[in-house]
Amino acid sequence: MSEILEYVDPVEGFTGWLVYDRASARMAAGGCRMQPGLTAQTLSSLAARMTLKQRVLGISVDGAKCGLDYDPAAPGSKAAMERFLAFLREQLLTRFSMGCDMGTRFDELDAAARRLGIPSIKYAVKRAQGLSDDEFFARFRLLDAPVGTLTLGERRAGHAVAHAALAAARAAGLTGEVSCSLQGFGNLGRAAAYTLAEEGAVFGAVADQFGCVARPDGSALDIKAMLATRNGLRASDVAPEVTILPADAVFTQPCDVLVLAAAENAMTPEQAAELPASVVVVGANNGLSEPVERALHERGVLVVPDFIGGIGGSASMEALFGPERIGTPRHTLDLVAAMMHELTGQLISTSRLENTLVREVAERQATQETAAEAAGARAYGNSPLLARALSVV
Repeated sequence: MSEILEYVDPVEGFTGWLVYDRASARMAAGGCRMQPGLTAQTLSSLAARMTLKQRVLGISVDGAKCGLDYDPAAPGSKAAMERFLAFLREQLLTRFSMGCDMGTRFDELDAAARRLGIPSIKYAVKRAQGLSDDEFFARFRLLDAPVGTLTLGERRAGHAVAHAALAAARAAGLTGEVSCSLQGFGNLGRAAAYTLAEEGAVFGAVADQFGCVARPDGSALDIKAMLATRNGLRASDVAPEVTILPADAVFTQPCDVLVLAAAENAMTPEQAAELPASVVVVGANNGLSEPVERALHERGVLVVPDFIGGIGGSASMEALFGPERIGTPRHTLDLVAAMMHELTGQLISTSRLENTLVREVAERQATQETAAEAAGARAYGNSPLLARALSVV
């Protein structure tokens, strides 16, 4: 049974909401979105998706989502968000573990919370895990530690997308060098590309809202050089010697794996009918509609749905706070990778045996998962996937 807390801004009159999908665990987790036209209905759908992510992993956390019907580019956006966080103060201290989402940044949200005397937007984890302040912050601060040229916090979500892609590629029978196309060159897309490149994958096309870049001769982009630039630049500004195509041309570029790390409902049925890829991995929330997923499945294209590909935030918190001992940032990423390979491989194997969508198998597994229903259980440390990852990493 969902619970909705509504906020009406006393200064400008806009509306915001915090939606809890249910109340079966000590804590709920989800991102904070700032988007013009945002509704409580949209947040309710996203909160339910967050519950699916937790349940599939076997984590004792409920899904939640919050946000404001407000333009993040407006001059008053930072002050507006700070007033909303003040409204959420008690929830952040006791029950709601917040992350970032569309139109927000984790570092800005956390800094705004500290200005209000809230130690962190993740502070509810301390209570749910039964930790002291010192124990909580010793683990939480690992998110700021570098792993390569990015921090653990910057890498964790994209790292999961990347390893879901690699696991799916191997399950699809692809051997050797994996060729990728990427839709989305923001935080998630860049982090996914970083790990994929680290693992030896190559990129033939990268698209953002401004266009799609590819080389005229079809050779691989210099993705490492592109990632060495600062975040926020257009892909076309950081990719030399390329052809700039319309953004949706990314769906026409041949590749082994297409990674969707940007928009909702990214692909039309017509594009799905012609897609020259063996695997599609969805990292963005609601990145594909169910009819498009089904159309791809019927063509023999393997699809990893958004609440699996986009599970990295939840998986990384389990890897960070679940183990008895504090690990290193690299060890945390290695645990996420091991969890993603086992989960993705198991779901694909079952879907093939049953000739069903990976989504349908994952949804059924989520409803069967009972660990997360234990209201008295600590939030993190209950996932069977983590237990097995710890045994091999």
